[in-house]
Amino acid sequence: MVGVFSLLRLTYTRTFGVQNRRTSGTKPEGIDWELALTLMRRCGDVGLDRPLLFVVDFPSVMLGAHPACAARLNEMIMTLLRATFLRAPSAVLLCASVFLSAALAAGLARAADFPNPLPADPTLRLEKLPAKYPTGWAFLNYAGDRIELRNVGADSREVKAQLQAHDSATLLVADKRPEIYVADTVWSRGVRGTRTDFITVYDSQTMNVAAEIVLPGTKRALITAMEGLFAFTDDQRMALVFNFTPAASVTVVDLVKRQPVGEIDIPGCSLVYPSGTRGFSTLCSSGTLLNVKLDANGQVAGRSESKQFNPLDTDPLFTASAMLNGVRYFPSLHGRLQPIDMKTDEVKVLPDWSLVSPEEKAAHWRPSGWQILASDEKSLIYVLMQPGAEEGTHKNPATEVWVFNPATKARVKRLRLVRPGSSIALTHGPEALLLVQAGERLDVYDPQGGSLVRSMDLPGLHTRMQMETFH
Repeated sequence: MVGVFSLLRLTYTRTFGVQNRRTSGTKPEGIDWELALTLMRRCGDVGLDRPLLFVVDFPSVMLGAHPACAARLNEMIMTLLRATFLRAPSAVLLCASVFLSAALAAGLARAADFPNPLPADPTLRLEKLPAKYPTGWAFLNYAGDRIELRNVGADSREVKAQLQAHDSATLLVADKRPEIYVADTVWSRGVRGTRTDFITVYDSQTMNVAAEIVLPGTKRALITAMEGLFAFTDDQRMALVFNFTPAASVTVVDLVKRQPVGEIDIPGCSLVYPSGTRGFSTLCSSGTLLNVKLDANGQVAGRSESKQFNPLDTDPLFTASAMLNGVRYFPSLHGRLQPIDMKTDEVKVLPDWSLVSPEEKAAHWRPSGWQILASDEKSLIYVLMQPGAEEGTHKNPATEVWVFNPATKARVKRLRLVRPGSSIALTHGPEALLLVQAGERLDVYDPQGGSLVRSMDLPGLHTRMQMETFH
């Protein structure tokens, strides 16, 4: 309040002060200054000897003034502002007018006018999350901004927790230990300076930092939040971090001992997918699959490479996948589904099959999006699909979700989306939900009938989203 009227005093002084000194008291017309002083003394008992101070003491007058006095004083203040407009810069007048309006509203409002005041805001409090998250919750990775734990299974839509995230941050949620792991990268000067790659270990109930594991070499791949950058292996005892400098390698981290245990070169290959008892597979630029077995210390115990099966020049595979019963399914750009059996150390590439009929292929129906497929507990696979696709549209939002039974290699359902979506995920349990990231909204569908259950804002989302649900 003091700043408001100081500004008005400054406005008047700059406009009229110099002229007052030069022209022996020139004042704006329309203001009865003797009446103003009389009103001020009567209404607020203020002793003033200069009209200039009238504006400064205006709040003390108005807060206790009689309504008639207030009305007359308000009239004179508006006259002052009109006079100022003729001599002061318009920007000064604008500031003075805005602040004056706020001051008048605050000064004339009395407690008697509000017999039922608003209740006090609730005090924020910290609560402990359950040891096992409900199946209606999901982690939403904003890809470099933050990671939210959101209740997507109820209309309350609460944000249950939020984790700090930076460049290409990716997370793993353990069910063997009460911990969450976030692989992240920061620079000492914001976007420059010394780079540090690290894994933050969070307590899954309090979200307190339990530990930090610094990754050597500043090699972690900085792409965006996506599958294949960060993965568990060895029954969640170890983690795999994909590196790209552009030389490709994998850093093996012992999560129990909180330390890196080695680095494995994978030249010409990209991303990591857990396979076997303790190992991983990676897609290679030769169209093959490289499989690496690890020993108990995280060192290489064996390597094998598949025959060429990924036609990179004609119909390459997406790097997004879905897992069902130990078999990982990769869609291709033109609509094939490629299963790979990764249950054992002997990884097997299985025969592929088409997601589209000849008629649908002619209409250019193809998979499209970012996190483009998901699986449910009924052993079904959900795939984002778009019509009229062409070269370069494979990351565009899709208009439908097609549901397939891999056992019969047949489509069992088509779900039309209210808004085109880029990423999908499925919650688990008896009342499963289909989550679709559609621009800056998260649409929640009933996967049985395809109806939209609810839709929620994703404030601050600037890119595609990666989602993680719980069993």
